[in-house]
Amino acid sequence: MSLRPSDFRAIRLGIAEIPGDVSSDAVGHYAPKLEDMFAPETHAAALDPSTPIVVGSRGTGKSFWAGVLGQGATKKDAAKAYPKLRLQDVNVYFGFTGIGGSDGIGADALNSIVPENADLATAKAFWWATVLRAAARSNGNTSAKLSDLATVGSNWEARDIELERHEQRLRAANQTLLIVYDALDTVATNWPRRRLITEALLEVVWATRAYRSIKLKVFVRPDQIDDDGLRFVELPKLRTGAVRLMWSGLDLYGLLYARLALAKDEVAKIAFRKLLKSEGIPTVVRDEVLTRNWSLCHDVAEQTKIMTSLAGQYMAAGTYGYKKGKTYDWPLTHLADALDEVTPRSFIGLLIAAAKHGSAPDNWAITPDGIRHGLRAASKTRVDQLHQEFPWIKAVLAPLAGLLLPSEDSAVFKAWKQSKTIQLLIQDAATNNYLLPFSNQDRQSERELFEALNRIGVMFRRKDDRIDMPDLFRVAAKLLKKGATAPL
Repeated sequence: MSLRPSDFRAIRLGIAEIPGDVSSDAVGHYAPKLEDMFAPETHAAALDPSTPIVVGSRGTGKSFWAGVLGQGATKKDAAKAYPKLRLQDVNVYFGFTGIGGSDGIGADALNSIVPENADLATAKAFWWATVLRAAARSNGNTSAKLSDLATVGSNWEARDIELERHEQRLRAANQTLLIVYDALDTVATNWPRRRLITEALLEVVWATRAYRSIKLKVFVRPDQIDDDGLRFVELPKLRTGAVRLMWSGLDLYGLLYARLALAKDEVAKIAFRKLLKSEGIPTVVRDEVLTRNWSLCHDVAEQTKIMTSLAGQYMAAGTYGYKKGKTYDWPLTHLADALDEVTPRSFIGLLIAAAKHGSAPDNWAITPDGIRHGLRAASKTRVDQLHQEFPWIKAVLAPLAGLLLPSEDSAVFKAWKQSKTIQLLIQDAATNNYLLPFSNQDRQSERELFEALNRIGVMFRRKDDRIDMPDLFRVAAKLLKKGATAPL
């Protein structure tokens, strides 16, 4: 079955209309919706109630999965996607969500109970209060106040009696109470306080190992759990048992093809299914996507075949076009950060921009030029998103514009010195109340600034010790590189 130009244009429009903002909150208006569900095989461990620490960079799905667990309908779908986890027997309540509301607990509650000059015991009492609140809610008591429960939380004897009562109740009902913590980057705006509150939470997580039916799950950023300033003695064990949210190329293309196969636009959906039929690939229903019972969720060869039909095989035409790379591999290679991670936001964003670029071809849905343009759009979006997480990032990247990569340390550090980057950062952080990239105020140097960027995957050292930057950030930051995609 051959496709007509109108079919490719319909698929192109279907890609362009995929929602670009796929960010989620655990609760509220931006909580995950059923139509957003896509469940990679490797994410099963992250949803396992017995996994207490889930680590993920921005855009990998921490708040998405937290929100999925916290809603009845989406949790039901997650139980279908990961049947071995028996999520249908798990009662989920939130311990922290970064925003308030009827279901959430935000920074206001934390700051009220744990004042700026608080000690570790007060911080632990707050986290114990969130455990007690969730336990009370699971027993039908929705009026329990955190401020009252913090008093119980500070008294180990009263706390243990109360938690044991809930433990026995849950065991008798053969149920598990899972308490989920998300948006933990919002707990503080200075390093000492963030360490205090993070350390207190981790101590509570460790202590709840005493209970079989009460479990905690913490979704946390890598820089927060890997902070060398944390002093909790059992932290290495928690880090060892942590699960990292990662998206493989298989997962990302599976997500794309699922969005097209289940598109709301009937014309786009019919055209894509026509393409599937032409390649001998069966169409799919939602439950088959959810359980990964579809070849385009797990077969690289089949995925590559569809991408070749959508964009051609290589990123250039002619005899030597293969030297520019395959259209299937190119987005994955150029969207990876220095930790070799690609997020769904960047991947889908690149393809949306590619589908909106230039004139629609007759024999493809998107073009290699469109894909290259998509990298520029994804790079800008990624830096903008990173700026929400690390408000210092743009001020650090701006002085490097025009620098040719890879580069020696001296050139990078000189650019920062000449622009007085560190001094301006310190002033701006004090004015706007955000965390500096320097976790140790006694070590505020250009070298430490590079190390901070290295930790979050924005810069890295090549084998010859020169400094480099992934295209994902380099393009928007306007750094140069021979033979690579030109900056914005």
